Amino acid sequence: MSQKSNVRVRFAPSPTGFLHVGGARSLLFNYLYAKKTNGTLVLRIEDTDQARSTRESERMIFEDIAEINLPSDESPIVGGPFPPYRQSDRMSIYADHAKQLLDRNMAYYCFCPEEELGRKRELALKLGKVPQYDGTCAGITIEDARARLKKGEKAGLRFRAFKKDYILKDIVKGDVSFQENVVGDFFITRTPREDEKEIADGIGMPVYNFCCVIDDHLMNITHVIRGDDHLSNTARQLQIYDAFGWELPTFAHIAMVLGSDRQKLSKRNGDSSVHEYLANGYLPQALLNFLVLLGWSTGAEIKTASGHPELFTMEEMISLFDLKGLQKSPAVFDVTKLQWMNSQYMRSLPLDEIYTRGLRFLEAEFGVDHVAAKSQEWLKRVVDLVRGESTLLSDLPKNIRPYFTGDAGTEAEAAELLKKPESAAVIGAVEASLAELAEPITSESIDAFQKKVGEKSGAKGKGLFMPMRAILTGKTHGPELKKSLPLFTKQQLMAQVQTRKAQSLT
Repeated sequence: MSQKSNVRVRFAPSPTGFLHVGGARSLLFNYLYAKKTNGTLVLRIEDTDQARSTRESERMIFEDIAEINLPSDESPIVGGPFPPYRQSDRMSIYADHAKQLLDRNMAYYCFCPEEELGRKRELALKLGKVPQYDGTCAGITIEDARARLKKGEKAGLRFRAFKKDYILKDIVKGDVSFQENVVGDFFITRTPREDEKEIADGIGMPVYNFCCVIDDHLMNITHVIRGDDHLSNTARQLQIYDAFGWELPTFAHIAMVLGSDRQKLSKRNGDSSVHEYLANGYLPQALLNFLVLLGWSTGAEIKTASGHPELFTMEEMISLFDLKGLQKSPAVFDVTKLQWMNSQYMRSLPLDEIYTRGLRFLEAEFGVDHVAAKSQEWLKRVVDLVRGESTLLSDLPKNIRPYFTGDAGTEAEAAELLKKPESAAVIGAVEASLAELAEPITSESIDAFQKKVGEKSGAKGKGLFMPMRAILTGKTHGPELKKSLPLFTKQQLMAQVQTRKAQSLT
């Protein structure tokens, strides 16, 4: 079997809300690497924090993933060879491994109250020391511990940290050294809270660092591609791998994302959920294209189908992606660039997709019944006409409004042009020729109409086309008249011309 067919990566979100853009980037990198290597992408739900995790949030994450079209090969939904894929359904597995460590005296019960641990932590920080457990309960025998548990005392399980250095060979960070004093004895299961049950006799709820190591090993994960905010967790995770004698996966800790001000992401500079970006009118393709460039680079000039070196199809992203292209330096979330990228996709994606995704924005603006009253052919024509001037899907209603209402208004520049004496002949010719125009208006009849206006007014070139556009559309620039005018009825055009003519005389 080839190495490519063996690659197994995972995305493991905690279900506490919508899918965050940072999480979407991690998912994307894992997805691309799985596709590039003909590997497997595992979606695992990490919901051991019962106070914050909900099935509703899990559903929201699944929906967001479906919207951006990054399906996994194994998950709680599709199943797979290493079930279950939800940590809350794997408690017996964690209990079994915790008991193994207890039996080997590699873990012990800690009865210290949270309040006491908190005070010790605060004191260490004030003294400028790295907070570490002081070993208060490390000498309690298993017999004494079980006797205290029988009396109703609550305890968590601490791992006896190895007193040795570790070096992580990370694809992005290089060799990362963890000295023996980086972590003290750490919890692998926490003391049960009042509303929590023990997962086994005397064993409380397992914690993240314990669960993810067990899951990654049992699910045969070969590569862990995740944000470098997890790098500090790795010091503990390496010790768990060591305790069980398990082979390490390959780690790649990707650089964090900063706002355009190079500070931590905030709502002002890009920190949001995938759901919110899509709800605001961003296209999934543009969002993914933007995210892939946050912390990854092709490293060379390339030719793309778009002709732009940063605009990729999904097929191109898969073909070009390489873990060696992951960057050490923090990436900058530039909302302006994302908007530019979205505008490119607004122009280049098939019309049917822009129409389908844009329909809900039109219905929200104009009402479902009003939109339904228009033919699909007319709606697609008007969407196609204005999408080039729309940065987001949410811009479509504003740009389409004149065609829905039949009133385009009059821009200041157009109003000034129409007041000029030399425009009067064109205005009169437009009004007369419009009265003779047959319905329905077509692009062919508009060509003949323009010629007739020129003959009646004697105007040519810009002297003809600029005032003619101004009197018909209220603008001096815009789409071709033979594309825009057929979207209005003759009655609507005549009413607009008469209104602007009256305004030009005041």
